[in-house]
Amino acid sequence: MKVFQFKFPTMVVDKASGERVMFDPASNADHRRKLDENIDQWRRQHPEAHDAQLDSIDMDAHVAVLIDHGVTSVNREGSQQIVNLRPADQKPAAGERIARIWEARLGMKMVRFEPYEGRAVFEALDKDRVSARGILANALGVKPWEVMVEPRADGGWRCRLARTIIWQPSKMAARTQEACEQIGHVGWTYTADAKTGIIDIIPGEPPVFLKTHPFPFDRLGSPADRDRTPFGVKLPARGGADVVYEPVEMDWRESSFLLIGGEGGSGKSVLANNLLASIVAQQPLLSVVDLANKATDYYWLRPWVTAGYWGCESVVQAAGVLNMLVDEIEHGERARAWKENAWQNWLDIPRWAKEKYPLHYIVVDEYSSLVDEAQLVKRIPKADSVLPAVWAQMFTGQAENDIRSRVLRLLRTARAQGYRLILISQTVNERSGLGPTTRDLFGQRIVMGPNPSEALVRGVFHDVASMPVVPEHLTALGVTKGVGRAEFTGQASVVFKTTYAGTQDRSDTYMLAQALVDRIGVPDGVDAARFLRTLEPHGEDDPVDAEYMRWLTDRVSMPYARALATDPVLSAIKGAWDESRIALGERPDPIPGMGADTDGADAGDGDADGDGGAGLPAASPDADSQPSGPVMDAHELARLMRA
Repeated sequence: MKVFQFKFPTMVVDKASGERVMFDPASNADHRRKLDENIDQWRRQHPEAHDAQLDSIDMDAHVAVLIDHGVTSVNREGSQQIVNLRPADQKPAAGERIARIWEARLGMKMVRFEPYEGRAVFEALDKDRVSARGILANALGVKPWEVMVEPRADGGWRCRLARTIIWQPSKMAARTQEACEQIGHVGWTYTADAKTGIIDIIPGEPPVFLKTHPFPFDRLGSPADRDRTPFGVKLPARGGADVVYEPVEMDWRESSFLLIGGEGGSGKSVLANNLLASIVAQQPLLSVVDLANKATDYYWLRPWVTAGYWGCESVVQAAGVLNMLVDEIEHGERARAWKENAWQNWLDIPRWAKEKYPLHYIVVDEYSSLVDEAQLVKRIPKADSVLPAVWAQMFTGQAENDIRSRVLRLLRTARAQGYRLILISQTVNERSGLGPTTRDLFGQRIVMGPNPSEALVRGVFHDVASMPVVPEHLTALGVTKGVGRAEFTGQASVVFKTTYAGTQDRSDTYMLAQALVDRIGVPDGVDAARFLRTLEPHGEDDPVDAEYMRWLTDRVSMPYARALATDPVLSAIKGAWDESRIALGERPDPIPGMGADTDGADAGDGDADGDGGAGLPAASPDADSQPSGPVMDAHELARLMRA
């Protein structure tokens, strides 16, 4: 019990008469209300009397006696003061008021509030401890007395959260790192133990990347990398002479689909090269789909692309490859094997089955440009009712719609059968064919570039709030080329930098191709030396081997006629388009590899061997020129759709 005395005046001025009268709060109700107001004002200036209540009035001494019955004692335990709480304050909500009152009275900070134990602990803290715990508490959204802070020998802090606070990495990791940098500077990091609630804030130097991180050629073809593909190094937690750069890897077991976003020049091509070099070294099947004018980015891969699965020479061939893949997954031999054996996941099938049905990687680059005119054609008008230019637009729109719809189908159905897809796009939004329904099917996501647009970041990443940022000091140091951020399934999100295989004299693609030639060789019929020469620098006096370049492409490219036949609607549009042009006196464009007739008759080109006259092996076997699925006569389909 604690007693307080409040001295009140002897005389006051009466409001009615204006005369001075005796102040008598004991018997005059107006005077009693005035006394209560004065006591309340006095208590605000004396926090230690906050809970004291009026007990008696001594008219002779002109004193009001206040008694605080709640606080029974204040005990000292070493350097700490323990305040025993009255029953009314033994609840979490009383913490702020107890801290305000007793911190002012004791000149200490409340370091623990234990309402259920009936006590609050106060301790004298220096300004650095007060600052550290305040910053961390604010970052985590807790009260300062819910964070106990002790200095570490290295200049950092050991912080213990109150038992009622659970450290949750998904919600608190990024904010804790921000707090570390506010307490110290960039380079300070932390470790956290959710079981004990201990967070160690550790001093360090700002983390940096090297100008160039070398490609890990020693890992090419390693059996351990079949399902984990390295492509760069993580930004270390801190810098310094003893820094270790850990590899960043794509774990295909967690998700079979990777989405890469990045504006032009952000480093998407180098990233794709790194991934594909490691992938090809495992000798899977490989499909590549890209814009015709961007296909050169993948020329270095042509020896290892599966024959008939190069869809980069036209939008029709791009659509054809994807149509064929979907047909395989839903109706082909692999689909039948999965159904007959009740297999659910390629990773779990027997070894002999893995050898018979190897992994199949699908690369779709420049996706937003491949589908920017996509439209579904539901009805084919009469040939003479539409101008050729409109037919051309309809034809392109249907092919691009095939690309968009088949990519979505692959994302929904391909994983179980051992298909893995890498999709690359400069824009990621609804208009580019990557709305939430599609992009949510990607379990792995990457954005390239140190400062991408907010629209791209929000389009690619699922949890933008938890994504680490690229530190600004990396830009000042000039080491942001090849930098990106990755959000993985089953791994923490990271800032990374791609490794680079090139040298002063050779491009990265040459060095990667050379390494693959040495490690796994080239398929039969491919001249490794002649192929590698096509990747060397060339000039006016040393032109590229154009004949071999064409042969390398023809060897793996899906024939145009076969691609056209994978979609009967596309074939029907082509037939009607040709009729429209003939009606206007124009000559239709012949189907590449065939004569002017659109019925598929070979007009002949004087090259019966199919080698372009270069003495090369045939580009592709006869079987590859046949459609993969059922084909309807284009004119018959057009007639049915008009009906």
